[in-house]
Amino acid sequence: MNQIISPDAVLHSMKSGIPDAEWLLGQIESEQGWLRFPPYLVSLITSLRIEAYPLLYRSEEVMAAMLLRGWMSTEEIQAFGAELQAATPKERGNIVIELGETLGKIVEQIEIPKTPAQQRKAEAQFKAMSAEEQVESVRQAQHFFCFFFASFFQNLSVMVHGEKLTSLVAQAKAGNDKAFAKAIQIDKRILTVDPDFRKRYEDAQMEPPSDFFDDVAYRLKAAPYKGKIRHKSLWLAFSMLERAGLLDTLTYREIMEMCDEAGVGGDKNRIASEKHLGNRLREYREFQLRGIVTTT
Repeated sequence: MNQIISPDAVLHSMKSGIPDAEWLLGQIESEQGWLRFPPYLVSLITSLRIEAYPLLYRSEEVMAAMLLRGWMSTEEIQAFGAELQAATPKERGNIVIELGETLGKIVEQIEIPKTPAQQRKAEAQFKAMSAEEQVESVRQAQHFFCFFFASFFQNLSVMVHGEKLTSLVAQAKAGNDKAFAKAIQIDKRILTVDPDFRKRYEDAQMEPPSDFFDDVAYRLKAAPYKGKIRHKSLWLAFSMLERAGLLDTLTYREIMEMCDEAGVGGDKNRIASEKHLGNRLREYREFQLRGIVTTT
């Protein structure tokens, strides 16, 4: 794969994303591998009526578009895509960084009330808006949190199974029942929201006995975080480098330096040698080759 984004831009993303992932992993590990989203965050799925967010697992392109549509028109998104296509890797990286910073400032304004007092304040502020402002505020929050939940589980899948959730979902829809079970381990909502998953589950009830329901039952009972991959944040870094077209172009030493600078693995799981990195990279690539269906 040719370089898509410059190393500097990817390092910028790693520095902002990897520490958060490391913190999140620590939180999940403290709960024996179970996700414990705060109640106020879970309630947003219902209050914003975004229960269908698992449909974004169709592709990463659909996932990204959901976020952009919260603040950009269709014409602006198309123009942005054309600009990226025409840019060099370095220019493209600068564009992505600039967009990320712009969206970051906007997202910072989306405050989630955590206490009853904050909730009352937020309700008062919302009621003080005009009808048009209320509609726009809700629309932007819907787009952001759809993207938030989908991208969270996408990254969790990479760290647990070594494969993106979009890839697992595509494989499942192509008939891979093992991928089906792994996907619902990460996000159980897929089983009830995605019509293809519901149909497969219903059809299996009329088929001869197989391992399907045993696999599904095991994955439903397994903690979403449970997997055999030790260096979970390293695999997330590999995924980021792969999407940027850098995983096959950088040397082991260059990848190690980027990972160290971004804090991948922390002190406990830091990659200490190029040989060790090479072994982990081979494992990562073997996981990616298992997929019979690829997604963007």
